[in-house]
Amino acid sequence: MSGEIISFTTVEYPDEKSMQQAREIFQQEMGKLADKLRPLGMTRFHSSRLFLPEDRIIIGNWLEYRDMTAYEACEKVWQETTSEFSEKYGHLFEGVTVTPHRGVVMDDYS
Repeated sequence: MSGEIISFTTVEYPDEKSMQQAREIFQQEMGKLADKLRPLGMTRFHSSRLFLPEDRIIIGNWLEYRDMTAYEACEKVWQETTSEFSEKYGHLFEGVTVTPHRGVVMDDYS
């Protein structure tokens, strides 16, 4: 295995309006967060609108970290940021389901 760590989190919104409101905030805030994470070992960070299943509104956030040490350092920043976001934007997450997944890259076919 490569040692590279991935983090894929799905965020399911109750409706299109709540997703758009959250995206507006994220577009303002995530660039600043990425600037903090890159020096700690984050190598990739993107969000995607998932289109299956068609009747649900789901965003997937994909992050890659150089190794477990980088992941652990970045996770501390994520924890701090999550607390700050909850205080400032908690109202945007009513009815939202967040499901985190973590893993180590086994094979890379890119």
